[in-house]
Amino acid sequence: MKISQIFGPTIQGEGSAAGRHCLFVRTYNCNLTCSWCDTAYTWADTPGKAKLTNSGVQYDRNDPHLGLKEMDADEVLSELAPLWNFTANPTIVVFSGGEPMMQQAELIDVTRALRNWQNEIHVETAGTLMPKFDFDYTVTQYNVSPKLEHSGNRLEMRYKPHVLRALRETGKAWFKFVVQKEDDFDEIDDIVKECQISPRRVQVMPEGTDIELLAIGARNIVDLALQRGYGLTFRSHILLWPKDNVDR
Repeated sequence: MKISQIFGPTIQGEGSAAGRHCLFVRTYNCNLTCSWCDTAYTWADTPGKAKLTNSGVQYDRNDPHLGLKEMDADEVLSELAPLWNFTANPTIVVFSGGEPMMQQAELIDVTRALRNWQNEIHVETAGTLMPKFDFDYTVTQYNVSPKLEHSGNRLEMRYKPHVLRALRETGKAWFKFVVQKEDDFDEIDDIVKECQISPRRVQVMPEGTDIELLAIGARNIVDLALQRGYGLTFRSHILLWPKDNVDR
């Protein structure tokens, strides 16, 4: 499988599991190119891809820290083991990215092993790729973050209603929308309605990596969220480790 980082223990910084103890497995590659992506090092490794990001930075796929590592299940488990005794003291293992759903067949051996030791498997996804039966069986929770127009992705690439409905039908999905401006709620409302997502499973989150701007953004959107029955999630890792966003 294609891996960028393995790290922890840490807390889940955002979403319905925010604040919970976890380990992270960050996969390499993504099928989207969000302009504000804060993990662009997992995919912006060519001049063309770099131009699609706000920073314009081209990352080195051979970088030993953030770049691509080809690993099998045993190697992933061996790298997780010194971080936390997950066989005796189960925790959450978050598979993030990039887009981990691009590698369902490759990831299944490690997710199955971790589940056998009673760990929770949380998968962070943009909701554009259908869950496969065998992989879905090993997943405890999907943290689904559909991308809105401000991400810079074409509509037909970022919005797959049939996939969002399939994830909703698993009963394991929570939905999180990144918000830049109040008008984004019109787009969120349309997605929630079309895909028949329960508002109780929806959270909104201000976009950004700056503590003060995140706080301002949250204050600007909290009332709009509450009016709709949506939750609000912060980015706790930014608050706790503002200068160390990569490995937390």
